[in-house]
Amino acid sequence: MRSEPRERGDVPGRALLHPWSWLAAAALAFNVFWLRRRHPGVVSGKLSDLAICFLLPVFLVAAAEWLRTIARLCGARVGLHVGRRGIWLACGVSVAYFALLKTWPAFTGVHRALLGALDAPFGGGRSFRNLADPTDLVALVMVPLSAWHLVRRGERSGDSAKGGSSR
Repeated sequence: MRSEPRERGDVPGRALLHPWSWLAAAALAFNVFWLRRRHPGVVSGKLSDLAICFLLPVFLVAAAEWLRTIARLCGARVGLHVGRRGIWLACGVSVAYFALLKTWPAFTGVHRALLGALDAPFGGGRSFRNLADPTDLVALVMVPLSAWHLVRRGERSGDSAKGGSSR
């Protein structure tokens, strides 16, 4: 196991700790647990989609950074951060997943299975719903904002613009 001095921002998944991520998560929680139940409608229907479209790329990049950290601990010579290609890949996966979810009703089964698997370590048993509604695709405007946020975060920490650090 290597013990290298950490730079100030050299923490896997640190984009999840940024105030924008917290704001999106708070908006999602507020919508799911209060607004949607008390005031269902267009606003409560789109608010979760906006938050999810911002958070999903951030979450995917954070997960990739944690996997890279585990690989580094096992001796692999990979950098911590995924770089711009990884960010754009996370954004592309997010757009494809959300578009399938909102336009292809059969994809809801895949979505429920994935969320059920992610929920299992926390006791499981929760129900997940999805309404395939193509008008929800308007929320995809948040993905470029998420990408911009992730790229700026990487530039501030000194990652190379080509593809992340290789330490």
